[in-house]
Amino acid sequence: MANVAPPYSTYVNTAENKRVITDYIALLDPSDAPFIEAIGGLDGAASKFRFTNQGTLVEWIEDTLAPLTGVFALTATANSATSVTSLKVADGNMVQPGHILLSGTELLWVSANSNGVLTVTRSLGGSTMVTLATDASFSIVGMARLEGADSDPIGYTDLSTNSNYTQIFHKEIKQTGTAPYQDRWGMTDQMQYESAKSIPEMMRLIERTLQYGKRSAGSTTTPRMMGGYQEFITTNKASGANMSVSSLIPGIIEDAVELIYNAGGAGDFLAIVNPATYQKIKNAYDSSSYVRYAPEQNRFGTLVDRIVTPFGDVSFVIDRWQLSNLIPILKLDNVGMLTLRPWQVEDLAKTGDAEKKQLVGEYTFCLKLEKSHALLTAVA
Repeated sequence: MANVAPPYSTYVNTAENKRVITDYIALLDPSDAPFIEAIGGLDGAASKFRFTNQGTLVEWIEDTLAPLTGVFALTATANSATSVTSLKVADGNMVQPGHILLSGTELLWVSANSNGVLTVTRSLGGSTMVTLATDASFSIVGMARLEGADSDPIGYTDLSTNSNYTQIFHKEIKQTGTAPYQDRWGMTDQMQYESAKSIPEMMRLIERTLQYGKRSAGSTTTPRMMGGYQEFITTNKASGANMSVSSLIPGIIEDAVELIYNAGGAGDFLAIVNPATYQKIKNAYDSSSYVRYAPEQNRFGTLVDRIVTPFGDVSFVIDRWQLSNLIPILKLDNVGMLTLRPWQVEDLAKTGDAEKKQLVGEYTFCLKLEKSHALLTAVA
């Protein structure tokens, strides 16, 4: 039987209609790694830390200046009489004759140090004398040596090491023996496409390891793991619980940077922030308390690239992988990634009617002088 006379409509003979399809694969999932890029890429620590050898345990040497605060190690409460001029300190190596100590409101001058037992002049310069209780704290606030006095020794600070372990990242890439012979939309070589796609997928996992990583040497039955920034930043922690109160945000950030300054750090810093957290910071600085707009202006809003504080400027990197309840504030010179094995796509042994490859890389995270960094916690 003959069909109806043409023209045909698009509603009949649909089997003859060609599909309208793009010859390009759009990748929706984000694969960027702003944290890693900001600290110098996957091998930025190599030059910053000056590593000389390679291995799965990565170590760096640190030192500090001599301490300026200590405590007395008194066996009983010492009264404030001028006759009490022999005082034992917990760390006798940190004090030498000539040091001026401050405890409470009283200044004390050290004339001798015998194995941690100090001979002192009380109420130096007419300062108000105090009762020195057990474990009373003191600060070294000056030095006044006698003219012509012989040299006296003082203790040195010990060098210390910090470390992290390398972590192996891996993904298998596989296709059947038939797959290379079949035409596919959006790619000419499936294995090449999947290999290229695997690297940004792994970069996301490294970014997340910087948030959650727990340092572990591993064994033949447990994985070797690198610690993230939470494993290292232990001193300068400040609560960001009031981040939701816009008027307090500038003060919270400045408080964290002040902790770094008081601990000896200086310079400019980088804060890694979750998008929602950055929006709170932006809204705070976009308020009328900080920004004025001309009446004729028809564009409003600010982007907070840098906050100027008395203790160092803070720049921001927005990272969708960053935990929303934490804001690490980093000194860039003292943080970076180190590569043991760069990304490699390797052929695997053929075991059937399939082709297999693996993507492998091994990296670690390095953070030195942890007092030069800060961590805002409990951000809400």
